[in-house]
Amino acid sequence: MSIQKLFQRKEVDNQYDYRHDYIQQLFKMAHSDGHMDECEYHFILKIAQRLEIEVNFEDLHQNLTNITLDPEASKRFGFDFLFDMSWLMLVDGEIDDKELELGMELGVQMGFQSTNIKQMILSIGQHKKMGLPPAEIKDRLKQIFGPE
Repeated sequence: MSIQKLFQRKEVDNQYDYRHDYIQQLFKMAHSDGHMDECEYHFILKIAQRLEIEVNFEDLHQNLTNITLDPEASKRFGFDFLFDMSWLMLVDGEIDDKELELGMELGVQMGFQSTNIKQMILSIGQHKKMGLPPAEIKDRLKQIFGPE
């Protein structure tokens, strides 16, 4: 194997790790209220499909206690993770207080202002009720709350 291919493989492996970490962080967030419902499960599955990785939910459940919400890892994901995390809180129709508290705390540790995080979550809910597609909502909110 050529050195070039070796480096390319490493880049792919690192990309997989990044995507896997992203899913783990969302999975942990989904369990912050003590359970994961079917809507949250399907949402995480959609995110995994978007990221083009397979998710072993059984493995994630077995290792749930070993998964920590890592603000430093989440910072790498940036606005996309904050949006997906916020959407995940809303996907089951209600925001649990534990989810909101944890989401706000994680968002602040990622460098977002707490008032912006709460406003973003509420905006997602309002836009979702209006029937706007997630991509359009994300684009609108990224202009308001995204990194500068």
